[in-house]
Amino acid sequence: MTLRSVKTLAAALLMLLALPAAARASDVDDCRSKTESSSEALIKACSAVIAAGQASPADMAYAYYRRSMVTSANPNMDEAQVMADVSKAIELDPKLMEAYAFRALAYNHAMQYDKAVADLTQAIALAPDRWGLYSLRAMIYAQKKDDKSALADYQSALSHDPPASSADLIRQRIGKLQQQTPQ
Repeated sequence: MTLRSVKTLAAALLMLLALPAAARASDVDDCRSKTESSSEALIKACSAVIAAGQASPADMAYAYYRRSMVTSANPNMDEAQVMADVSKAIELDPKLMEAYAFRALAYNHAMQYDKAVADLTQAIALAPDRWGLYSLRAMIYAQKKDDKSALADYQSALSHDPPASSADLIRQRIGKLQQQTPQ
């Protein structure tokens, strides 16, 4: 084998080794994409990031989170897999506020209100300026019949300047709770 053929083989090998890394970068970009994509394409991209296991911890966490979100929109979803994915996202990136909020919604759907409140409390600790987190936690408190906590969270939501239409809805909920709560 000549030196030239060895160099050619080495260059080809380097190109082959570089291709999977480029594909992984592309999958990360596709998984994180905010453009309109099909659910199948997003799940495929995020699953590829997860399967490759070569992305940064933040990208891996986001891939698990995004896959759980997209999968949850399917009426035939595997709820256990959705919860496993979003929980893995939180394990990999405990500062991924959106994952806590999403898991809280799943816990609420499963009527595990205390777990939902705990996740929203963590999400609020990470993003205390997000009025929607307070409003969501208030709704869960109301489902738990904890009107005092619901009122406090609705008041907190209002103090963070929600859009006018949301503020009106929050005020309506406050009024309803105040009517139900003995003074």
